[in-house]
Amino acid sequence: MALRVEVFHTGGRYPQVLVEHLAEAGGQPVVEHLLPPASQLPLMIDDPEEYLPQDIGGAEIVIAVHLHQDLLVELPAALAGKETKALVVPIESPDWMIRPGLGTQVARECRRYGLESAFPKPFCALQPGTPVLTRFCEGYRVGRPEFTIEVAEGRVTKVTIVRGSPCGLTDWAAERMVGTPVEQLEAKAAELLHLRPCLATMMLDPQLGDTIMHESIRLIERAAREAVGKVSG
Repeated sequence: MALRVEVFHTGGRYPQVLVEHLAEAGGQPVVEHLLPPASQLPLMIDDPEEYLPQDIGGAEIVIAVHLHQDLLVELPAALAGKETKALVVPIESPDWMIRPGLGTQVARECRRYGLESAFPKPFCALQPGTPVLTRFCEGYRVGRPEFTIEVAEGRVTKVTIVRGSPCGLTDWAAERMVGTPVEQLEAKAAELLHLRPCLATMMLDPQLGDTIMHESIRLIERAAREAVGKVSG
């Protein structure tokens, strides 16, 4: 059975799509906790526990989407001693984690309380590297896109997802890759992500030197290139 998932978020299209896809992929409900956005909270929160729900930590995987920085730092302590084993903080926009060193601070707090942690930028860049997160990626087939293809007469006849975007975009694109000439698969993958745009931002990310959306396109292009290499080699 797939690990249970809780998602903390402040509303919007991205967490809605994320929760829907994870619930379908895992075959079980995803628990949601709706928190106030940073714009409705003090710049600095003296008592973060005041804004965090009491009934948290019942799932092995917690995903925190665009939380106020003080609530995010407090989250590992609030989850300590409960069922939670790992915290994932996806970054789909540079302003989701704008304070320098925030990721390092949260990761340190996670280690302090025995939690695995990951800060993928974007979420589909997540690569399993620790035990619980590996189980999560395998159970939900999420993480850095990887798929295999079957080819007949030079065209793709089947695409099997090993891992894909947690928003479901890789699965959507894979269905539409069938019938594509194998030598055009990489270009087709990028084209599909423009037809149904990735939900990551087009805001320039200083760390990447590019937009996070473009990074997601590169990830699926690489997955297509690697899939073609396996059948060609």
